[in-house]
Amino acid sequence: MKKILLVEPGAKHTVYPPIGLMHLAAVLRKDYDVSIIDYSGGEISHDVARKDILSINPDLVGVRVLTGPPIPRAILISKIAKELGKIVVWGGPHPTILPGQTLKEEYIDSVVIGEGEHTFLNLLRYYFHNKKEKLEGVGIKIEGKIKIFPASKHYVDLEKLPLPAWDIVKNLDKYFPNKRNNVLPISTTRGCAFKCGFCHNSNKNVKEYLGCYRIANPERAIKEYKFVQSLVKHKIEILDVGEDLHLVSEDYARRFCKTLRDSKLGLRWYTAARYQTLTKEIIEMMADSGCIRILLGVESGSERIQKMNNKVIDLKRAIDAASMLRRRKIFVTNAYIFGHPTESEAELNKTLEFIRKIPADENLIQLYRPMPGTPYFDICVEKNKFKVPEKLYEWGGFGVLGHDVNVSEIPTKVLFSAFYRTNAWQQIKYLFNQQRFYLRNRMIQQFFNNFMNNRFTFKLKEYLENK
Repeated sequence: MKKILLVEPGAKHTVYPPIGLMHLAAVLRKDYDVSIIDYSGGEISHDVARKDILSINPDLVGVRVLTGPPIPRAILISKIAKELGKIVVWGGPHPTILPGQTLKEEYIDSVVIGEGEHTFLNLLRYYFHNKKEKLEGVGIKIEGKIKIFPASKHYVDLEKLPLPAWDIVKNLDKYFPNKRNNVLPISTTRGCAFKCGFCHNSNKNVKEYLGCYRIANPERAIKEYKFVQSLVKHKIEILDVGEDLHLVSEDYARRFCKTLRDSKLGLRWYTAARYQTLTKEIIEMMADSGCIRILLGVESGSERIQKMNNKVIDLKRAIDAASMLRRRKIFVTNAYIFGHPTESEAELNKTLEFIRKIPADENLIQLYRPMPGTPYFDICVEKNKFKVPEKLYEWGGFGVLGHDVNVSEIPTKVLFSAFYRTNAWQQIKYLFNQQRFYLRNRMIQQFFNNFMNNRFTFKLKEYLENK
């Protein structure tokens, strides 16, 4: 049986389970000997990576890659694998958006574009069983030439997809370090029902190769929780089902909340939604079924930017919904972006006004950082706001603190001053509210850990790392 090694390069300071690779492994292991290595939350040295690959001795190494800091880590792994004579395949957001440029590198043999459960299986058959296998949804080098194949018509049915292969990931307990109140991230959706201008979900390849928005039956989340809890020693009591977007309609919210209540497991949960989709009824159902945290994207206070971003926010409705959520003890995170492409100083001031008016336990404020393949990115390129990377390794700096670029029409000094000044106060407020949240939900270990590991210390580490 052929051996397949799936690798998550991850980021140095963040530990997060390789959910995408576990979904893929669950399908592949029917026909192949599959292993997963997750390097998130630590260093990757040449010697360790080489030793890991040699110990498994796979026939093919698959690497999941995000744009930004994971890229140099993925390149290191791929070069080592290639030196050892392995077939190297990249998948994930970056090669999906830029398959041609990715394949120009000699240490990458092929890429999976979009979701991989069906297309990667076909690619493996091509490599190991039949060179005449019909390929779709991939890019590959054939006789030294790059060929990109059309999207597959076989989109994944989440109801038929096996549960992610949590059982083949080593040291599973590292994702659940606390004695109680650990959080289990669960993938309940594919894609996104909306196409925000800054998001990779609005990319042409993502829309074509990933397919339409799909959401799994709520019972699947309960099954996955029970499966993972049986594999780890500490107590998991919270589900994180937010992803890009979770609560898309009142009907689905009703079914999800009823499923949580009927399970009688006493689970609490985090989610993500849009202010447009929240109603009084949905909020009441959420609170009654154990929801304790929600992420809501506001992005801008400018009506023009909201329309450009495909996310129009009714200020009064947002104020009412946020107030109601907080009254029901649901922690509210509102996300904002400073420095949208073409944004003016007057429009930035409207965003500052929204921050003051819409209630929140956390205002998550980010500077816009150009991400390839999005409408925002295309605007920036048209206006010559930065130099587009010509080599794969150059994308490693995108999204990293210290590599900020002003793509707006706001004077750079004004933009950065507003960002750092606003963030200084908002992060202090957030730290206080986060500690209250931990105490309110009896998350005592997390309360004490947060004094040492919070957003201030994380950003300090990131800054020092990339200085």
